Amino acid sequence: MDFRVLEVKSLQRSEHRLQGVKVDQIIRSFRQVDRAMGQLMRKQGDRLGLTPVQMMVLHVLYEEPDLSLNELSERLELGCSTMSGVVKRMVEAGILQRERLEQDQRTIAVRLSERGRALQQQAFGEQSMLTVALGGLRDMPADQIDIMLRIHRTLIEILKREGEKEENE
Repeated sequence: MDFRVLEVKSLQRSEHRLQGVKVDQIIRSFRQVDRAMGQLMRKQGDRLGLTPVQMMVLHVLYEEPDLSLNELSERLELGCSTMSGVVKRMVEAGILQRERLEQDQRTIAVRLSERGRALQQQAFGEQSMLTVALGGLRDMPADQIDIMLRIHRTLIEILKREGEKEENE
């Protein structure tokens, strides 16, 4: 028996296991971040009588007022029918307003009402539970945050590309 062949096969199995461990660690890490962020969002939402999706709607519309339903759906990566139901309930609750845009009367824009702006400040303002909880990120050097975000974008692109390959096969 050639021991060099055994060594190479053993090394290949070790490398595969090592890669598997790293993949497992990456998956576990993202799940932990997702779970922790979800718990924080639910807790804050419960205090305000909002769902996590409604909180994200508040945040997006605060940053980008007067979005169409399609644009809002794209920003939150949700289907239009899902977004339509969320917006409808928020309009009925007096949190959002629907208005036709002056520059294009065919387009109905969604924006925060006065109540919506107040809720947005409670959810995401300087003293909010979310802002305080994520305050530790301020201590991270900006270049580390940039690297983390670049890695996330790269991973998202890879996963989307692979998902598209699967759909096309």
